Amino acid sequence: MTEKIFVTLSTFVEYDSKPLDLLKASGYPFVINTTGKRVTMPQLIEMGKDAAVFVAGVEPYDAPTLEQLPLIRCISRCGAGVDAIDLKAAKKKNIAVFNTPDAPTEAVAELALTMMLALSRNLAKQMRVAKEWKRLDTHLLAGKRVGIIGLGRIGKRVIELLKPFHASIVVSDPNADPSWVAANGVTLVALDELLSSCDIVSLHAAKSADHPLVLGREQLAKMKHGAMLINLARGNMIDEVALCDALKSGHLWGAGLDVYSQEPYSGALCDIDNVVLTPHSATLTIETRVAMEVECVEKALRFLRGEIREGERAI
Repeated sequence: MTEKIFVTLSTFVEYDSKPLDLLKASGYPFVINTTGKRVTMPQLIEMGKDAAVFVAGVEPYDAPTLEQLPLIRCISRCGAGVDAIDLKAAKKKNIAVFNTPDAPTEAVAELALTMMLALSRNLAKQMRVAKEWKRLDTHLLAGKRVGIIGLGRIGKRVIELLKPFHASIVVSDPNADPSWVAANGVTLVALDELLSSCDIVSLHAAKSADHPLVLGREQLAKMKHGAMLINLARGNMIDEVALCDALKSGHLWGAGLDVYSQEPYSGALCDIDNVVLTPHSATLTIETRVAMEVECVEKALRFLRGEIREGERAI
């Protein structure tokens, strides 16, 4: 029982000791990134040179990096996204890759709903003028036509959360499960129809190398006047310059974003008052963080115990 585990996470067991307790009880040797910062590539290679399993954050595992980690057999990603992992290179080297896709679902879906409500009630502006006792125009979420782009775990949960508001919901996703769509009373439409007809558009699409989704100037122009746009998917799926222009012109009522083309973000959207911005923190509730760390460590240990086959993928 000599194979070593490297926990690269910048924060670990901040809220609950259970993931660390699991490591200690396992008997496997382990090392933890204690810098409090995202691990750098030199640190990853130096600290991970004798590790077989990586309990990983968002640091990149591209082909050249994997070549410099001679003993690596498993990457257990604490989070849903695996964009930072070269899956083809990992498969070629027979490296098992796991993630924690279920735990973040509720947190991201709740933030999407929060942004819809905050934008509808103009909360960002109201906070700025509260001392002046100035009253602003606002909207109800109830009864609005909401478009969901991407019908994965999160898109489905957003739809479930919207049902008590009696919203009319349409979905655009070429891979949508028709039986789920029919059973849940939503309508499947083309992207252009969704953009042109919805009061709120919420983006939850997965990354696609073959057909990348980008809402640029042309797509934003198709959106309904006074509509709201929310992005909790990928930052590069929206042209931020075009979005700024659409907001400043009044074509769009507001926008809510948690992801950006460059992070940390400090661009022009920060200076627009009908925007709600969060720092890529959709999954960072205490409950979600604990659940992801526990699941991530459990998958790493199951791999080492042979309970998950080498090369098996959980994504």
